[in-house]
Amino acid sequence: MKPAEKNSKDVLPPVVGEKNKAPLPTPKPKKEPLTKDQLMKRRKAIQKWVSISLQGFIIAGAVFVAIFSDLLFGDSDFGEIISRTLGKFFDIGSLISNNYLRILESLTVVLFIWILKKLYQVVIFLLVPKKVQVGTLILLLNSFVGYATNFTGLILILLAWGIDSVTLLASIGLLGVVLSFGAQSIVEDIISGLFLILEKQFSVGDIVTLDGFRGRVTEIGLRTTKFLDIENNDLKIVNNKDVRNVINMTFQHSTSQMEVTIGSEEDLERVEALIQSDFIPTFKKKYSQMISAGPEYMGVENLAASSVNLMFETRCDESDRFQVNRMINREFKLFCDRHKIDIPFPQVSINQKNPPTPKE
Repeated sequence: MKPAEKNSKDVLPPVVGEKNKAPLPTPKPKKEPLTKDQLMKRRKAIQKWVSISLQGFIIAGAVFVAIFSDLLFGDSDFGEIISRTLGKFFDIGSLISNNYLRILESLTVVLFIWILKKLYQVVIFLLVPKKVQVGTLILLLNSFVGYATNFTGLILILLAWGIDSVTLLASIGLLGVVLSFGAQSIVEDIISGLFLILEKQFSVGDIVTLDGFRGRVTEIGLRTTKFLDIENNDLKIVNNKDVRNVINMTFQHSTSQMEVTIGSEEDLERVEALIQSDFIPTFKKKYSQMISAGPEYMGVENLAASSVNLMFETRCDESDRFQVNRMINREFKLFCDRHKIDIPFPQVSINQKNPPTPKE
């Protein structure tokens, strides 16, 4: 037998009718109808887009007519009306031709202010250490330099456009007097912010407690101070004059105190010996990078109804305090499992006065 014949016998013959049978078309997914809320949102979006487009078209048309009124209407009465009204505001050619020196001087002032800011950034980068560059004083200095340079640039631009310097300085002085009386709260915030920075009550990165809110200081500005909640990432912004009775939690290492329980029937001396020989060395070995000292066994904290409460104390960073407490709970549970130490759990005893008699 030839190999070709042998292979042909192994192949199953085609099923009758399958050769010319076309594949079934895949059903098209049905589009679900839009809900009323989706229809309302789509309708509002279309209306908003149409309104913005119409307003932009009207503004662009008015500007175009005002600029090219002479070409469009010539010396007609309508062209004269347009040139006297809209033309005064959008006569860009006349504005540039009549004030090109002032415009160049204003652009030069802007360039000068930009160069001053870049030079200041270079000086800070070269002379100030990187760790200090993110400090509170440097951030405050950056803010002050930014406001001062922008204000100086504004004064120079106003002088370039022909405003009298004496009148300008008198106006600034009068404005300062008005602000000092009308914006007393802002002045209080600025003065309080300066004292916060100079007295170094806390710095950016410290964890503090303010009126029951525990968070990390992210920014100390001239008017406000920002605190970020470590657990929920909530940002609290407080005016500087309202920053009072602050507890700085990162001034030194924090103390983590954790209370654990064992059954009242357990041999207390045996458990205390195992804590000193097994639990404390194991915990120090596992979490040496997280803790600075401890854990220390402080003794029996409380005698409860069905348990003996033991107290542990650990020194660590404030940012790790809650995590250290969780780790103590975890390792103490594993410690009790290893040494068959009973951990109490809530129990309820029910006493029946007349128990039911069993049925025969």
